[in-house]
Parts: sequence; structure tokens; C-alpha cells
Amino acid sequence: MSLSTMKTVTLVFGLFYFAIGVLGFIPGITVSTTVPGQGLLLGILTVNAIHNILHLVAGAILVYGGTAGNVVAVNRLMAVIFALLSVASLIAPVVEGVSINPPDTILHVVSTLLTGYCGFVAGPSAKRIA
Repeated sequence: MSLSTMKTVTLVFGLFYFAIGVLGFIPGITVSTTVPGQGLLLGILTVNAIHNILHLVAGAILVYGGTAGNVVAVNRLMAVIFALLSVASLIAPVVEGVSINPPDTILHVVSTLLTGYCGFVAGPSAKRIA
């Protein structure tokens, strides 16, 4: 994978996470649940205000990595964070007020694989090509 392709993938993934964060605050797109302050984004992903803010932060970091930052380092950082979230969601579904359900865990695992590939597999070879 070329460095420019990796930056594009990281940028698009960052915009995806940023969109999830914004959509989580919009009533109607987020369906209410019986738990106060918690909802289901698109009826699938469990979210609350803290979770939405974390999605916005993750999106901003990935957008930064895809535009101005060191894309390899950003993907490595995010791969570690997503991996920790994946493990934490299996151990404790509610971590520090962040509501997580199985579809969230699947999203975090896929995010770990994508950012891990860009940061640890494709990243070193992309640096040599660029």
C-alpha cells in the first residue's frame, strides 16, 4: 500500500468515526433505550454522550493522521487503543460510563485490524516506497 493510499484510507476512516460521533447526538437516528442517557445509533450501536465524544476524538485523530500527521504513527496508536477497547468490552461491557454492546465490539475489532494493518504491516513498507 502506498503512503498516499494509506493516508486516504485513514482520512476516510476518520471521517466515518467522526460521523458516528455526530450522528450519536441526533435524536431519531439514535433510538432511545430503557437505560437513561443511552441509545442505539441506527438501532444497532449502543451510544451515550461520552461514547459519542470518544468517537469524535477518534475521528479527529484519524483525520489528523490522514491529512497532516504521521499516518503510520497515528494508525499504530489507534490500533493499540482499539485493541484495548476490544478486550475491555469483552471483560466489562460498561467501561467508565461508555456503553458498549456486541456490535460495538465488532466495530472495535474491525477498527483494530484496519489501523493495525496500516500502522504495523503496510506502514513500514510504505515508508520505503514513498
